[in-house]
Amino acid sequence: MLETKITVYDSLDAPDTSGTHLKGYLKYGITYDKMLDLFGQPTFLPEDSGDGKVNFEWVVEFETEENGIQLFTIYDWKTPNADWSIENTGQLEQASEWFGGSRWHVGGKEYAGDFIEYVENAFDSGTYLGTLENKVDNKLPF
Repeated sequence: MLETKITVYDSLDAPDTSGTHLKGYLKYGITYDKMLDLFGQPTFLPEDSGDGKVNFEWVVEFETEENGIQLFTIYDWKTPNADWSIENTGQLEQASEWFGGSRWHVGGKEYAGDFIEYVENAFDSGTYLGTLENKVDNKLPF
């Protein structure tokens, strides 16, 4: 039996995400810092955005026995700037903002509900989903 497998890519080995588009949103409460806790460093940073509409993006492969391998992206969208995203995207207070405020978008080419549920459950349980190379470790080795 295949367990659910997550692969978070870095910018050097990320697959082509052309053709992905909005499939859903992560719930409020998942902030930039929580994204780092879940996935490690983003795949792409503000300087990688061709049009400036995305500051932070994680490219994630999600593999299950039922659905096989699926590719998703998690990103902010049209926020004022990267610092604003770090401070505000996903904050609970954003839920009361006009048009629902800012939260993390999930892009893909197919149904993302299972992926979103998996990520939100990992968030709720404090599970790290990223690769060890991507992990943000705030502890100094000395």
